[in-house]
Amino acid sequence: MEIGKLSNEQLDRIIFSKIKYKDERVLVGSGIGEDCSILDFKDELCVISSDPITATTSNMGKLAVYISCNDIASKGIKPFGIMVTLLAPPTATLEDIQKIMEDILQVSNELQIELLGGHTEITDAVNRIVLSVTSLGGGSRDYLIPGEKVQCGDLLVMTKYAGLEGTTILYDDFKNQIEGLTEKDLEELQYLSSSLSVIQEGLIGAQIGVKSMHDATEGGILGAAWEMAEKSKLGVQIVAQNIPILETTKKITSQFHINPFKLISSGVMLMIVSKEKEEALLKSLQENNINGAVIGEFIKGESKIITEDGQLLPLDAPETDELYKAYK
Repeated sequence: MEIGKLSNEQLDRIIFSKIKYKDERVLVGSGIGEDCSILDFKDELCVISSDPITATTSNMGKLAVYISCNDIASKGIKPFGIMVTLLAPPTATLEDIQKIMEDILQVSNELQIELLGGHTEITDAVNRIVLSVTSLGGGSRDYLIPGEKVQCGDLLVMTKYAGLEGTTILYDDFKNQIEGLTEKDLEELQYLSSSLSVIQEGLIGAQIGVKSMHDATEGGILGAAWEMAEKSKLGVQIVAQNIPILETTKKITSQFHINPFKLISSGVMLMIVSKEKEEALLKSLQENNINGAVIGEFIKGESKIITEDGQLLPLDAPETDELYKAYK
């Protein structure tokens, strides 16, 4: 099998379609395009999400916290706690584990998120460290994204820049092989590395009243856009030249023959917003120093992309993330 997440078709065939028991406390469960599950605890709702780090070992503690917590933020609330599972091979050292946990604690303390517990184990079942973080959030129904029905003409807004997380991973793992970086490139890399959380834009989206949000993880901007369209039972038409991307990302991804629009982009939030609320959303993002741009519109029929050279092509379901090309 190919490295990376199972395809949406595979997930549906072997998992989602076979889930028969539905608990009445589960308001949102497993499904394509769902970042989290939402549980009804009467007085409050609980939002829960879990993600592993497998593509890189650089800064994995930091990335694991951001990625999992970003899913909670996609529901418009701030996570309050995390649980960590760390499996390390016998070749790992105590210093290796200590560094990862220091990174986890640094980020969780900065975000004011409590480390609730978890599991740490040395095992020969793995040949390198595997790290998974589960995030928890809670709040009343008033603070959760309402999940309004997406209509034709609704807009797709993205924050920050395409390939955000993937660019930082490529630089951290291959910095000795990457050529031609300037002082400006290094400054942009520092910005990207410090921009992996989407908690702030998640709260902004909830305040403005966006219809849905999705953190752009594996499959990048185009993969996340396709998933949001699939979930809405509409198509989305993306305009490639409207997708914000830094020159540093273009420079680095070109050296690995990677499409940055299909590169893991944690730190980018995609938001579906009505045209009536577009101005308010973009203004609020700008006031909080967050780059925002309209990159597409929801349509009837199949999803499409207008390429940078003006071609109208189908927007296909995401496949293996472009990041893995660098490790072949």
